[in-house]
Amino acid sequence: MPFDTVPMSTVAELRHKDGPATIKSENGSIRNFVRLNVRGRDPVEFVDDAKSVVEKLVKLPPGVRLEWTGQYEHATRTRSAMLRIVPISAILIGLFLWATFFDLADAGLMFISVPGALAGGVLCQWILGFPFSAAVGVGYIACFGMAAATSMIMLVYLRASVADAGGLERLTLPELRTAVIDGAVHRLRPKLLTEATIIFGLAPILWSTGVGADIIRPMAAPVLGGILIADEVVDLLIPIVFYAVRRRRWQRHHSSNSHHSSIF
Repeated sequence: MPFDTVPMSTVAELRHKDGPATIKSENGSIRNFVRLNVRGRDPVEFVDDAKSVVEKLVKLPPGVRLEWTGQYEHATRTRSAMLRIVPISAILIGLFLWATFFDLADAGLMFISVPGALAGGVLCQWILGFPFSAAVGVGYIACFGMAAATSMIMLVYLRASVADAGGLERLTLPELRTAVIDGAVHRLRPKLLTEATIIFGLAPILWSTGVGADIIRPMAAPVLGGILIADEVVDLLIPIVFYAVRRRRWQRHHSSNSHHSSIF
């Protein structure tokens, strides 16, 4: 006996309407995602611009809220963390340098290379066309640390050269100048070795295309550019400032000695 069929139109009204492929809920509320892929721009900058446009053009009905998440949220958290970590790191580095040399002026010399590293990193980032991101920020932090390390090598050579020459008590100003130049020149070989190691280690990363290349390439760009410029600052500026500091101390020391000898 054949079964009787009931047409769907007799019990329901069928209409075609676009809707979400799936219905998702969170905390008792229905949610949906609008996914965007941002390329060539900073996610935080893009979302800030998108927020202003959405607030002007989109009127949300009652009970509906809009949240921005994804890479934008991670980048925002990373930047807020960096704003706290970077000053704390700089203070700790300064304290460690002072504890090493027990000289506030020499500890301050270590930070002379930081502006040079920043300029070199920005230049290399601009040439390669990388927008600022969390990976680029981490690269700048690594660049500042490596620049401070190369500055410490220069300072060690300069202090050792002045000490081997007899110290400020026994040197004349021309001899002090010669000792500073000798210390800077002797630092040339380790400096070239350091630069070569960084270049040969980081340059291939800039043209990498494998898994994780989108993260490591922006991170390597400021390190490479910053070190190349910071090393020139270290080689040229730090010996000059070091000599100026030592010359002032030499003048103060010998003026006080001449004053004591005139009294006696």
